[in-house]
Order: sequence, then structure tokens, then C-alpha cells
Amino acid sequence: MKIPYRHLVLVGVISLTHLALSAPAAAAEPSASKLTIVVVESLQHQRGAITDFDRIDMAFEQVAKERNWPIKTEGERFAANTEDHEIELRVFPQPIREEIPGEMVFRGWMTLMNKGTKHDFGVVTFRYHRRAGEPTEDVLEKVFRGAALKAADKLEPILFPDLRPAKS
Repeated sequence: MKIPYRHLVLVGVISLTHLALSAPAAAAEPSASKLTIVVVESLQHQRGAITDFDRIDMAFEQVAKERNWPIKTEGERFAANTEDHEIELRVFPQPIREEIPGEMVFRGWMTLMNKGTKHDFGVVTFRYHRRAGEPTEDVLEKVFRGAALKAADKLEPILFPDLRPAKS
């Protein structure tokens, strides 16, 4: 039985197309590393439209983008019976406090797990002095962003030693 030439060409083109389309997808999968920011919130804390978790997640996304981190960040609320992540920053935030009039203070204990090695950053504190008449939403955004920048200064020398020199 003879197979026509055009049928062989058609089978060859389909095979090559399938191989060409599947090769890039397979190559992109293994290099998907990410930094998971796990926020441990109090269950008794009053929740608003935008929670502390949301603000922390947004702040770390902004900092990662500004500083050109080579990995993706992903926020996650702490939950029981979940597997550890390869690279995980765990944040235990306290409620934002106004210790003296006009001074907003973020405090949160932070630990970094990097491929099984734990780095304890202790309690990260950031203070912001608000201007008279400054909207509360803007103040909170600046407070959480400042805390994310302080945490970034501590984790960059560990995760990205070649990215930029550590601040002294």
C-alpha cells in the first residue's frame, strides 16, 4: 500500500507543530520560584473593607516591583495544616497604634524561611508622622509600605545578595 506524499507532509507538519508548541511550556515550569508572604492575623481584630492582610500584600508587591526582585510575591493568610513554602516570609502584625499624637506605628514580628533555613528578623517597627489633614487611607498605605521597605532591607541580603548592596 502506497501512502501519498502529501499525507506524509501533513503528518510531519502536525508533529513538528505539536513539538514546537509544547517545548516552551515545559521549559517555563521549573523556574517558577516565589516568595510567599504569610500573614498571621488575630481572629478578634475588627475587619474593614481593606484588611491589614490586604495592605501588607499590596505593600510587598509594590516594593518587589520597585526593587526589581527576580521572584514573584504572593500573599497568603495563615491557615492550619498547610505545607511550608520553599521561600516564606511570615508576618505577625500587631494593630497599628498611635503612640503619640500624629505618629502611626507598625510593629510586626517577621521570620524568613529560605529552603529550610530560618532567619528571625525580630519585631520590625516603622513610624510615620502624619501631616495635619492627611487622609487616613494614605497614612495607612505609607505605614505598611514603610514596614515592607524595612523588611526588604533585611531579606534582600539573604535572598538576593547580588541584586544591590545592603544598606548600612
